[in-house]
Amino acid sequence: AVVSTQSTGIFAFSVRNQTGGKLHIIEVGAPAEGNSAFTKKTVDVFFPAEAPNDFPVAMQASKEHGLLYMITKYGYIHLYDIESGTCIYMNRISGDTIFVTAPHEASNGIIGVNRKGQVLSVSIDEDNIVSYITNQLKNPELALKISVRCNLAGAEELFVRRFNMLFGQGQYSEAAKVAASAPKGILRTPQTIQRFQQCPAQPGQASPLLQYFSILLETSQLNKAESLELARPVLQQGRNQLLEKWLVEGKLECSEELGDLIKAHDSTLALSVYLRANIPQKVCQVFCN
Repeated sequence: AVVSTQSTGIFAFSVRNQTGGKLHIIEVGAPAEGNSAFTKKTVDVFFPAEAPNDFPVAMQASKEHGLLYMITKYGYIHLYDIESGTCIYMNRISGDTIFVTAPHEASNGIIGVNRKGQVLSVSIDEDNIVSYITNQLKNPELALKISVRCNLAGAEELFVRRFNMLFGQGQYSEAAKVAASAPKGILRTPQTIQRFQQCPAQPGQASPLLQYFSILLETSQLNKAESLELARPVLQQGRNQLLEKWLVEGKLECSEELGDLIKAHDSTLALSVYLRANIPQKVCQVFCN
C-alpha cells in the first residue's frame, strides 16, 4: 500500500498503438516527506471488438475518490483506481464523440459534451460501489481500500470479519487499526471497547485497551463512549494533564457525563468540559461551589 501523509503528484496518460492500449500512472518528482514512493502502474486498456479503431481522447481524475475517468473517441468510459491501476468499470455512454470534458465537482465525477450537444455526466454511486467491487469484481482487497479511503459503506462484513480474525489471533494493535479505519464508525462501539477491556495485558506492553485508544487518538476524535472509557483509567492514575491536552486538541467528545466523571477529580477541568458541551446549569454549579 502507498503510505501518504501529504498529497502526491500523479501523472496519468494513455496510448494505443498496433500492439494495444496502455494506461500509465506515474509519480511526478520525488515523494514528499513522510510519503512512500508511488509504484508506477502500466495496465492494459481493453477495447471491444466492435470498436477496432477506438482510442482514448480525454481523462479526468477524482481527487475525492482516487479514481480516474477515461473517455474514448467512440464514447466509451473506463473507470480506474489510481493507486492499483485496476479497471473498475467500462461501458459506452455516447454514440457520438465526446469532444470536451471537465471535472464535475458537484459529484466528484466527470462531465462532457458530445458532437450532438448532449451534456453527459458520470460519477460513482457511493452507496453501491464498494459492494459492486466485492461481489461483481470479486476484489475484496480493493473494496476495503476504497471503503477506507473514501469513508464509504458497503464493506461492513469484510471489516467485521477481519477485525474478529485479528482479535482472535491476539493481534490487538492490528485489530484496533481495522476498527479505527472502518467506515462510518461501524466498529467503534461500546461492545468493541468491552472486548478490549476484557483482554489481559502482555508483559512489557500497554494494555490492549490503551493500544486501541492510542490508535484512535492518532487519527480522529473519540466519540462519547470512547471519551468516557479512556478518561476513567487516566483519572485513576492522576494524569489529568493528559485529559487537558486532549481537550485542547479536540480529541474528546465533551458531554455532561464526561464532565461529571472528571468533576470528582478536577473541577476546573470539568468546567472546561461543561463549557465545551454547552451544559450551562453544570457550569453554574461549578462556579457556585
